[in-house]
Amino acid sequence: MPRTFLAIRPADTVLEHVAEMQTKLGDAGVDVRWVARDSMHLTIHFLGDVRESELAEIERGLSEGLANLAAFDLECRGLGVFPNQKRPRVVWVGLAGEGLERLAESVETVLSPLGFPPEERDFTPHITIGRVRSARGTENLVRALKANAESTFGTSRIESVTLFKSQLRAEGSVYTPLRTFTLTGD
Repeated sequence: MPRTFLAIRPADTVLEHVAEMQTKLGDAGVDVRWVARDSMHLTIHFLGDVRESELAEIERGLSEGLANLAAFDLECRGLGVFPNQKRPRVVWVGLAGEGLERLAESVETVLSPLGFPPEERDFTPHITIGRVRSARGTENLVRALKANAESTFGTSRIESVTLFKSQLRAEGSVYTPLRTFTLTGD
């Protein structure tokens, strides 16, 4: 059963600026496994393990449910950590865009009747850019994040959403696009 999720990717130029920030933060001497630029994305909804037989129905539902949504601009700005600065585990870049909340709500509306419950946590749009491996250097990381908290990385025009398959490997996850849904509404 493929492990799947629905996601969007900012423009390559934006991700290039994010990768430059990763280098800058890495210079603080932190023990972080940085996410490769090609793997950076915003997860709209994580579906988990899905039977091959369910994929056609999921794709049909998403195609119909997302058809009326319009493309939108997505701004990549700000830095932070989950769960908090005292115990950082995930380093992220924040995202903001007029159509983002509507997209997330539409996806949940489509997926709920198909057996995929809404996310329990509030939708917090972000791109994971690193995972903290140990406490070594976390004070330096928090200091560097505070110094760069208001950084902006650019704006992307989001014209599609992609259903990905994720394969976990020793060297990291590999994401394979299964189907792309174009946002063509008004």
